[in-house]
Amino acid sequence: MADGFEIIVEPNIQRRRGKAPLSEKKRAAALFRVWHGVRDLIEEAEGLADSELVHFLAVAQLLVEERVTTLTSGVPAFEAVDTSLPN
Repeated sequence: MADGFEIIVEPNIQRRRGKAPLSEKKRAAALFRVWHGVRDLIEEAEGLADSELVHFLAVAQLLVEERVTTLTSGVPAFEAVDTSLPN
């Protein structure tokens, strides 16, 4: 492409069949890859000057970070936060 951005799709040879859940270590590694992928997408959206897309992707990145925190700390997300009142 002219702008230097190209999407390459490679076949996923190791497809999960949904039988066994991922171990904590593999799940953490997968979330790490997702987080970096979202970060790369944010950089691309910033290059496009699309603030709505940047915001959407930043929210997705925070959700991944929340999931990692929940997995590593053993404490469910928002357990210590008073969610009874709206913002």
